Amino acid sequence: MGSVTAWLSVLLLTESPVPSPLPEEPPIDPSRVTPGILGFLSFMFLVVAVFLLYRSMRKQMSKVDPHLPDGPGDRERAEDARLTEEAEVRGEEQARDGTDGAPETRG
Repeated sequence: MGSVTAWLSVLLLTESPVPSPLPEEPPIDPSRVTPGILGFLSFMFLVVAVFLLYRSMRKQMSKVDPHLPDGPGDRERAEDARLTEEAEVRGEEQARDGTDGAPETRG
């Protein structure tokens, strides 16, 4: 048993705690770095996925009936558009008349 521990201590003491330096590698040339096959495959996957999503969206949009009855949101938008148009017409009339629309104050 004593020889085993002596043998292990000799092995551990002969090992250097500092690793040997790695061999010098040439610097990486930025003009030669490319995405490679993995970059190409991931790009092609995205192209195919977008194409399939586009086809699916076109198919679903063709199922939508364009002649749906007006809903509450449509009525509100139409009323807002009507009021906005009336306000613009009143503003143009006041601009021609030279009034600003505010009540006159006498002081």
